[in-house]
Amino acid sequence: MPVTLGEGLLVMAVLAGVGLCLHGVYCYRRWVEPGVGPFAAVTILLGVGSIGGAAVALRYGRTVPGGVVPQWSDVALTGWVIAMVPWVLFAFEYTGRYEEIRWRTRAAIASPVVGAMSLLILQGIAVPETILTQLFGSVALLYTFALVAVGSYLLLRTTYNYGHLSLFQGASLALSGVAPLVLVNSVGTVGADVGDTVVFGLYALAFVTPLLGFTLAVFRYDMFDSTPAAGTIGERAIPRETDDLVVVVDRDQRVIRLNETAAETLSVGPTAPLGNPLKNLLERSVEELRNLETVELTTAVGTRKFDPQVTSFTDQHGRRLGSLLSLRDVTDRELRKQRLEVFNRVLRHNIRNQIDVIKSNAAAIAEETDTDYTAAIQRSADGLASLSSKARATDELVSRPTRATAGDLTETIRDLVDAEEVTLDVPNAAPLVTDWDALRWTLESAVENAVEHAESAVTVLVEPTDGGYAVVVADDGPGIPESELASLDAETETPLQHGTGLGLWQLKWGVTKLHGDLDFDTADGTTIRITVPDRRNKQNERSE
Repeated sequence: MPVTLGEGLLVMAVLAGVGLCLHGVYCYRRWVEPGVGPFAAVTILLGVGSIGGAAVALRYGRTVPGGVVPQWSDVALTGWVIAMVPWVLFAFEYTGRYEEIRWRTRAAIASPVVGAMSLLILQGIAVPETILTQLFGSVALLYTFALVAVGSYLLLRTTYNYGHLSLFQGASLALSGVAPLVLVNSVGTVGADVGDTVVFGLYALAFVTPLLGFTLAVFRYDMFDSTPAAGTIGERAIPRETDDLVVVVDRDQRVIRLNETAAETLSVGPTAPLGNPLKNLLERSVEELRNLETVELTTAVGTRKFDPQVTSFTDQHGRRLGSLLSLRDVTDRELRKQRLEVFNRVLRHNIRNQIDVIKSNAAAIAEETDTDYTAAIQRSADGLASLSSKARATDELVSRPTRATAGDLTETIRDLVDAEEVTLDVPNAAPLVTDWDALRWTLESAVENAVEHAESAVTVLVEPTDGGYAVVVADDGPGIPESELASLDAETETPLQHGTGLGLWQLKWGVTKLHGDLDFDTADGTTIRITVPDRRNKQNERSE
């Protein structure tokens, strides 16, 4: 018996249903991203509805009475109605509107649909149709329409707002959810005016559309490789998890949101400042906060200092919507900074004065009694003065902004090194863009240390590297004590683990200032390797 075109279209609907079921199973087994479970349920339910409706049509008759939705399409519509429950759950989870939907919430969302389906089944058995049951059925159908509308809106809106997602992805998903309803319902609407072929074509298209739409979204737009839930949940987690005070204001500088930390620290209710001017909360405007390095605020634990950071945010069209204010408590940091400044100033002044006293008294003693004691006193005083001077110079160099300029490494080394004391192995020219003050200071420290401790030979070697040059300073001295290297590795000094001076710390800080690397080899004497990157392409980078 030959197969008619209408029967072929019904077979196509069956194949589309099988494809939807396989698609759902594949996604469920392949990914564990938010929304995968409900998405798989949607595709499988739509697939089952497509197969069921087409099977009934093939088995029990295909003629469509005028103005009446045939029973076989009711089967497909039932599958679609049930699928809209996981559809909206999928939209909630995939877009990150809810991090976790409880079973009670799921049951509440599904209960109207389950009730309507149960009523239809009972009416088919023994319960007569009444006005009340008709009203309930209509309300349930409208509720289902609302589910598909909410889900489609969330998907479209999220893919429109997130730059890493394609709007076509959201459109293909939304179309896949709506198409079965529109096309299957049109079967009863146009059935009396067109032939069975057109009707069955509409039916097949109702399920081929979601198969193509879901496939496009998953495999063309990688919908489960980068879900928007991460961004949505992340945005909520930033103000919730941070210890900073976070306040969001609109373009008129009215507070529209603040995190729990801000409410608790400023002793205000979580909703009390909302809608009020920012000045009422922080006593300063956005512009004032933007221009301040620190700001003092009265908090629940007293007056504290904060570092204000102001970031404007815009919509997808570039229109400024408001500002995000983040205030970090830097009271302890500012106290530490102030303490170090005071200590540095007082100690530098007092050490210099006391050294002058020691040296003058030692000189007076030396005039009366020529002993080794006075010479030792003077050497110690000179060493202490040199250490103080080095500490001051180190602090000034490390604290100032980086200034990268062009120069020649070979020429710089020749100027720094005494050719009689040091053997040079350098290229004719080594052009470099770097912070030359920091580099000279670092090389001076390395060469002076090598000359001071070498027994007979000091070598300075320059060799090119990927992205810069390496300067190798080697001597045949006794090597650097392990205790001093241990202090550098630990990045701190302790009473039991410390160096004897600032030399190695000068090297470390200088190389850090250059954005380079520092390595030591003490197997045979001391070999210091300083890697200096060429910042030729980074001259416009932000100062440190």
